[in-house]
Amino acid sequence: MTRFHDLFVGLVAIVLGCLLIGGTVAKSETLMALAKSRQLAGLVGAGPTRWIIAAIGAACVAMGLVIASGWRIQW
Repeated sequence: MTRFHDLFVGLVAIVLGCLLIGGTVAKSETLMALAKSRQLAGLVGAGPTRWIIAAIGAACVAMGLVIASGWRIQW
């Protein structure tokens, strides 16, 4: 992949991660209305579900930064 591809995929991951984190901070009803969010909220409750979604968002941001930097696993 080229440098442009790395930046594009990394930025998409960062944006999606920020949207997940922003949705949890804003207590978005749309985010909690998603099927998987409702299912998870039924298992552990709404509060922990928001923390889990925020952690997934943070992982997406971190992964996006790694991808955008051009780092690759050396096989």
